[in-house]
Amino acid sequence: MKIENVSVTEIAKQYGTPVYVYSLKALREAIQEIKALSPVTRYAMKACSNWRVLKEILDQGVKIDAVSVYEVQRALRVGFKPEDVCFTSDVFFNKEDVEYCLKENIPCNCGTLGMVREYGQAYQRLKTGDNGISIRINPGEGAGHSKKTNTGGPYSKHGIWYQNLDEVKSIAAEYGLKITGVHMHIGSGGDMEHLKRITGKLVDFAKEFEDLQEINFGGGLPYQYRTELPQEDLSPYKPILEERIQVLEKHFGRKIICEIEPGRRFVAGCGYLVGEVRSLNHTFDEDGKRLDYVLTNIGFCHLLRPMAYGSYHPIWFDGEDLGPEQELIVAGPVCESGDMLTQENEEPVPRKLPMPKVGNIIIVGGAGAYGMAMASNYNSQPLVAEVVIDGSTSILVRRRQNLDDILLEEKEI
Repeated sequence: MKIENVSVTEIAKQYGTPVYVYSLKALREAIQEIKALSPVTRYAMKACSNWRVLKEILDQGVKIDAVSVYEVQRALRVGFKPEDVCFTSDVFFNKEDVEYCLKENIPCNCGTLGMVREYGQAYQRLKTGDNGISIRINPGEGAGHSKKTNTGGPYSKHGIWYQNLDEVKSIAAEYGLKITGVHMHIGSGGDMEHLKRITGKLVDFAKEFEDLQEINFGGGLPYQYRTELPQEDLSPYKPILEERIQVLEKHFGRKIICEIEPGRRFVAGCGYLVGEVRSLNHTFDEDGKRLDYVLTNIGFCHLLRPMAYGSYHPIWFDGEDLGPEQELIVAGPVCESGDMLTQENEEPVPRKLPMPKVGNIIIVGGAGAYGMAMASNYNSQPLVAEVVIDGSTSILVRRRQNLDDILLEEKEI
């Protein structure tokens, strides 16, 4: 198997495993697809904050949505301008967040009534920065491929409840703030019908703010992880957005800026996690059926999504000596029973795959979004290397950690 023009076997030999690999070709294609939808496109960088991925996004003219001041600073170091980075801290500001953003002219998106008050207090205290803010609205409903990724509705901590818009206007007026933007993101995993309905709701809420300059319809664009199914077509979203902006511009009698801010759809398909088959095992269930396990060096400390959400990722094995297809459970090295790459609803689910041998390469697809970004040092596992592929060239963009890296702060303390 190749990623662009580079063999995964050669990648494994050169950089070791596990290793994250990103295809710049696939990333560029995704960027162009998404940019065609909206006049202003932001990338929710929490999905993958690798500097080379961010640099490609910068070069392609996409702006940034950051959810921590550390993400803001990372984006600035890559080369994004302050005005092109929006700080969306969903539920509260940390102690010095607002002052930093006001001093550095970073636009802010406030997701609770308390955040609007905090911003206003800092603005009054410093007498500097922008008095225009955006607010994130909870429309009373959500969507998501998992309950854990649903960020709207009564059981979500995210956003100002849609029935509290008069209160947010009152708080803004108290501190001399103008609500110039409205924003909504209710989760990842919706479809076009859901996007059509929810964008209509946000337009109705937006009409209540007389100083409105921009509207951000959030992310949540569908992405199909199953390679046997067609990828979701995004083109129907463009006329939906155009119609929404026409309604607003007619209402206000002026130009309104339209923004979207996907994360997963930008990077999911460009990323692969390459590992190695280390062992084979089997058990028998209560009915006497044999269960075959393929044990790899890819664990949930490297890719959390299957364990956290029961997420599906395509899996391939690479090698000339693969056996016939059979039902296999693919698992990792971490000392938890939930460390399974093939599972649904917290249960291992066998998948029909060719039987590998120890030493064969495993490739996990759809790993660009929330892969390395959610990796950890659990079991004192080092963070893995990251490699970018551009045509026939592979480039190491993050070296593998070693134990000294992990222990450095403890030693210093």
